Amino acid sequence: MKKHKTRNAEKKEVGFGRLAYEALPEMWSFQVLSAVILAIPASLLTQMISAVASTAGGAITSADLNALFLSWRFPVMLILGTLLVFLYVAIELFAQIHLTGDILRGEQAGIRREIGAGFRSLRRFFCPEGVLVLLYIFIAVPICGMGFSIGLTKSLFIPNFIMEVVYKTPLYTAAYAVVTVFLLWFGFRSLFTLHAVLLDQMTPTEGRKRSFRIMKENRRSFLFGMFRLMLILFLVYFAASMLFIVLPTSYLTIKGVNMPLSFRIDLTQMQELGEQEAVVIVYRIACAAAVLIGTYLFSVVSLLCSSYFMLRFTRWYLIFTGRDRERWPERPKKARYRWKVLSMTSVFVLLLAASVMVGLFYNQIFDRQEPVRIIAHRAGGTMASENSLEGLYAAMDQGCFASEIDVQRTRDGYYIINHDNDFKRLTGVAKAPKDMTLSEIEKLEIRDTTGNGNKLPVVRLEEMLDVIKGREILYIEMKGATADRRMVDDVVSIVREHDCVDDVALISLNYDIISYAETQYPEFTTGTLFFIGIGDVSALNCDLLIMEEETATESRISQIHNAGKEAIVWTVNTEASMQSFLDSSIDGVITDEILLAKKVQAQLDGRTDLQVLQHRLGSIWY
Repeated sequence: MKKHKTRNAEKKEVGFGRLAYEALPEMWSFQVLSAVILAIPASLLTQMISAVASTAGGAITSADLNALFLSWRFPVMLILGTLLVFLYVAIELFAQIHLTGDILRGEQAGIRREIGAGFRSLRRFFCPEGVLVLLYIFIAVPICGMGFSIGLTKSLFIPNFIMEVVYKTPLYTAAYAVVTVFLLWFGFRSLFTLHAVLLDQMTPTEGRKRSFRIMKENRRSFLFGMFRLMLILFLVYFAASMLFIVLPTSYLTIKGVNMPLSFRIDLTQMQELGEQEAVVIVYRIACAAAVLIGTYLFSVVSLLCSSYFMLRFTRWYLIFTGRDRERWPERPKKARYRWKVLSMTSVFVLLLAASVMVGLFYNQIFDRQEPVRIIAHRAGGTMASENSLEGLYAAMDQGCFASEIDVQRTRDGYYIINHDNDFKRLTGVAKAPKDMTLSEIEKLEIRDTTGNGNKLPVVRLEEMLDVIKGREILYIEMKGATADRRMVDDVVSIVREHDCVDDVALISLNYDIISYAETQYPEFTTGTLFFIGIGDVSALNCDLLIMEEETATESRISQIHNAGKEAIVWTVNTEASMQSFLDSSIDGVITDEILLAKKVQAQLDGRTDLQVLQHRLGSIWY
């Protein structure tokens, strides 16, 4: 028996290409199984965080951050969030690095072994520099794009409304550029830190030093190898895209030239369906199958490519640390491919069944009763100077559903329209509205923000109401240091005097005053704005939930709709964001780019069935 084991221990040498070819199916199955294993505890922790947040009146939003930091919820949520991060790091990242190390060293690999190693490796990061490494993975990598990340933060980035301020302020822009360059430099030099800690049992400090040394001594070789690898992966992605997505959809596009747009089919009258209806149904089923199966196959290729990338990266680490060889040890073979074939076949059957359902119930699934409402930001967006009467007229001329404005209180109790905390940006006067009387403010000349050089007066709330009465909805955002319950009472009184109750919505980042307005004046439409939302936001005491675009997920929108409330997103200014939200179940978008929004809406309205399916289902696997 011992002789038999000894002979098996004498491992044959194979080339890296063959080793990778044999290893990729195992790595693919590892990623799929680890994702399934991760889903259950991750979902449980997420629900626990949401439950803690729900004890604060249903949810915690950006308006509650100060109170959150001083409450018992913050340490509890911090602990739960940390456990969630550890879970993703251990299973998604650490376990995969251990897997590639075992494969390249010819060790017996298995999902329990690798996940166990991933969790055991966490204790090495329970030190100051280890915490910094985890923070870099969690926060810096998604922002700067240099290093290994986890699925929990793959969509993390700085909100657009913050970046707009950064880009408009030279000092902030310079600081942001310096920080980004530093993170890129540090991330590049630290690329092998995790491998050193996980595969060679080093401390994070030792691992960082080794990574710095590796990159210093092998920078040219690494960059050349990385360029070659990226080129190979690009060609694979291109070929997969052509084979699984471009060619099938191109064929269906040609076949669908004579298909009618927005063709409705009533399946309740099946016996009355004619030949044309049957052809459209078959075409829609084919389109759904092409999109669902094509994107699925492309996602499989993507997963295999990411596995190959990690395998190649680990190989570089072993080479750069002196374990180079012309041929690599053969792995113990595991001929367990039957379940993989069975699972692939099951997925295909399920996708075909889903395609039939999509084709049959296309109209019921994708039709909207009305288009997404377009709301002009700061009165008229970029069509006129911000918060101006001209902006209101421009928004109405373009058929906008509503305009959003910013109201603040003067020192003597009047209400004027201004966004910033003071007038410095638009007038050069660094005084806040609350520190000036109405007569002082009326002497100011505001610079036209469209750049035409005109000088405009500061507008009063009453003037805005006179313009929109019976013509357009006005979203009145109560803003600044004077956004309090007194403002609510005063604004309500002014709106009533102008008989505009049905023409306005009261909104604010300050949830307290919105809840007050909803309770005291239920006849008014109210809405809270937030850029952070944890818990059941639909339980908030208001009619409109106005979310920063990164927080407006489909699940959250459904949650809001199920509570009988409206979901609105702000500030949607890019074409990509507009294509996403104007083709979603959102009720309205607040934007500065009204003309662009109308253009995108027209493009969406003119799509074929195939294009609709590509937009709605094309990213289902990502």
